[in-house]
Amino acid sequence: MTPLRVSEAAALVGVSDDTIRRWADAGRLQLTKADNGRLVVDGAELAALVRELATESPLAPTSKASTRNRLTGIVTRITKDTVMAQVELQAGPFRIVSLISREALDELGLEVGTIAAASVKATSVGISLP
Repeated sequence: MTPLRVSEAAALVGVSDDTIRRWADAGRLQLTKADNGRLVVDGAELAALVRELATESPLAPTSKASTRNRLTGIVTRITKDTVMAQVELQAGPFRIVSLISREALDELGLEVGTIAAASVKATSVGISLP
């Protein structure tokens, strides 16, 4: 078991501490007391709930695509010139930056405040511990 403090679990999921406690009160998560007396949640149990919540989300991908790593968020900044554009997307706590053609920007009608999805496909993705 990887015990996570309520505040850690909340930060990882992008919700408040109170939301974690409400999920526990509703029976969606089990909180236990650690040796130091603080409430903790099992990391694997939190991961299962997050997967379940992702499928229920109105932001879950509805189109079919081969790219599995999709992050839906809001466009927060666009920097453009005559050929290229840099688009910044905030997806929860994650800032995604993409360079796309100006033509693609115009075709998609992207502007600050637009809801969009970033698709990530890479030959190598590294995972590290914080």
